[in-house]
This record gives sequence, C-alpha cells and structure tokens, in this order.
Amino acid sequence: MGVRFLIAIEWMLTTTVALVVAHLAVEIAGATLLGYALLILLPFIGGAIGGAPVGVLQWVVLRRHIDDNGSWIGFTLLGFVAAWTGTMILAVALFAAPNGLDGFRLFLSLAIPAPIIGWSQSRVLRRWSPHTRLWVLASTVGWGGLFAVEVFRNDALGGVNQLASRLISAIAGYAVDSSVGATLLGGAFAGAITGIALAVTLQPKSPDRFPSAG
Repeated sequence: MGVRFLIAIEWMLTTTVALVVAHLAVEIAGATLLGYALLILLPFIGGAIGGAPVGVLQWVVLRRHIDDNGSWIGFTLLGFVAAWTGTMILAVALFAAPNGLDGFRLFLSLAIPAPIIGWSQSRVLRRWSPHTRLWVLASTVGWGGLFAVEVFRNDALGGVNQLASRLISAIAGYAVDSSVGATLLGGAFAGAITGIALAVTLQPKSPDRFPSAG
C-alpha cells in the first residue's frame, strides 16, 4: 500500500511540475522572443508544448515500476496534439460573433477532446493493466478539472502569480503578468486524480516491488 501511495504522490508532483514548466516557458518565450507571434504559433504547437514535458516526466515515474521503452512519451505527445487539434476545431465551431468564445464555450472546447489524451495513453497502459477504461475516465476528469481552473479561476493562487510575474518581468525587462497559479492548482488536481488511478490499476512488474492492494 505504501508503494502505491508513493506512486500517486510522485505522479501528482511530476505532472504538476511538467505543466508549470510548460506554462512558464510559454510566458517567458512570449515576453522575450515571440511576442504576438506566439498567438499565431500556439494553435499549431500548443499540444506539443504541453504533451512533451508531461510525457517525459510521467515516464520517469512510470519506468521505475514497469518495463516501458519510452512509448509512453510518444503516445502522450500524440494524445495531447490530437486533443489540442480537436480543441482548435471546436473553438472555431463554437465561436460566436461579436463576443467570441465566452468562458463556457472555451471550457467545452478544451474539455470535450480531453478523453483523447487518456485513450492514447491507455494504448500503452493496457500492457500492464486491464483497467484502461478507468484510466480514460480518471484522465478525462483530471484534465477537465485543470481546464476548469484555467478558464474559470484564472487568477487562482495570486501570490504564486506575483512571484512568477516578477521573474518573467526581470527576464523580459518590462512588466508581465503571469497566470501560472491556475496551472499549478489545476495541474495538482489532474496529477492527483490520474496518479490515484494509476496506483490503483497498474499491475506490478514484480510482487516484491509493487505489492497487490487490498
């Protein structure tokens, strides 16, 4: 039971760190290098920006408990890119002039394609767990929670936002606002939900490394 708890905690922390790093990288790149060009690039590269760090850091945890050769990284990246592509298509379909995308429509655009991420990852996970449907459900709830925080509580953890704003402003040389607090809070939620699901469903590589629950 202790090992399963450790997996859940490690998964939550690595997922949160990956998302925060990706968020800060986008804000720093936008403030120092790309400027408004970032708004043009994000529809095309947004999925890769999130999927690459999440896939790599989650795999670091996963490989300690199963014999994965790195396929988790590729399928996570594929899932993020596919989900982000779906988000872009839905955003265009739900766009309503003259107000554009309100918060609810933006949330739907992000949340509806979210199951694609879990489904893609389940293609790898099914080699070690028969409970892939539970994984897809947990992944959908976790990422949906992240998107809800990002859309409806974008000002969450104001102290964290202030610290990040100072850092980015110092790098950029002018005042820049950050919303990384919402990513930190939502990322912790997504990591906790998927981490618990992973710890519950993952089959052990060996009984002494990962004792059965119950």
